[in-house]
Amino acid sequence: MTDRHLLDIDRLDDEDIERILSRACALAAGATPSDVAATVANLFYEPSTRTRVSFELAAGRLGMRVVNIELERSSATKGETLEDTVATLEAMGVDAVVLRHPESFRVAQLAETGTGVRLVNAGDGSNAHPSQALLDAAVLRARSVDFARLKLAIVGDIRHSRVAGSGLRLWQRLGVPDIRLAGPASMLPSTPPVPAASLHDDLAGAVEGADAVMMLRVQHERMDRAGWPDRETYFADWGLKESDLAAAAPGCVVMHPGPINRGMEIDPAVADGERSLILEQVKMGVFTRMAIFEWLFG
Repeated sequence: MTDRHLLDIDRLDDEDIERILSRACALAAGATPSDVAATVANLFYEPSTRTRVSFELAAGRLGMRVVNIELERSSATKGETLEDTVATLEAMGVDAVVLRHPESFRVAQLAETGTGVRLVNAGDGSNAHPSQALLDAAVLRARSVDFARLKLAIVGDIRHSRVAGSGLRLWQRLGVPDIRLAGPASMLPSTPPVPAASLHDDLAGAVEGADAVMMLRVQHERMDRAGWPDRETYFADWGLKESDLAAAAPGCVVMHPGPINRGMEIDPAVADGERSLILEQVKMGVFTRMAIFEWLFG
């Protein structure tokens, strides 16, 4: 039995965070990957492109064996519980499971059963997505950003975003002093989730003087259809455009965890522009997940 899992940011100590970020940056800079003699299964109960593929590529670069479980062809369609699925994989010799699940805290609940496989939370409901938070921080670390002086704006559907949930905890841990949260009232938390955060009811106020702007997707799948915003109205009020960045700090960069909805939360000219780090985030995702696997089996 093992107690080493990646469940959320709060369960990592400072040494773990530093190890993963430093190693991700080193791997991105060309460091030699470790050999990890282990088998990992990707078990995704929700759709994914970036996260699933990057975990698969990361494992492959470390020499790990990868099993991708097609949920619609698995025994889950016959009523098998998650616990039984993971116990079956463990009995077959699987060492780790990368799990995405629509229920918040479901991965942590599984860990509490004492499973013998190492678990990686690849997103659970609106709760947490720790590997995304770590890779976002690694992107800025690789650019030598001083977290202690960073002014960060996070814009969009923050209330329903597991990326924001993990990111806010990590940015706070890394000492970011100024985190502006902006979006429609229905998509903002009622109070700032961490001490460094402030709530803003307009895009301009959040972006003014910001060193980095993180745009978030509207989480349609986590809200009642009646609450879905009109696409054109949302873009007019909250979509990031070149004109919005005029008030940002010189050198301000733009991030987005993806998938992006062009013409809704971000203008294509911004998504593809010189300020955009979106594809850098995708690239760093592989290196960060390599670092996570090395830590997991280290």
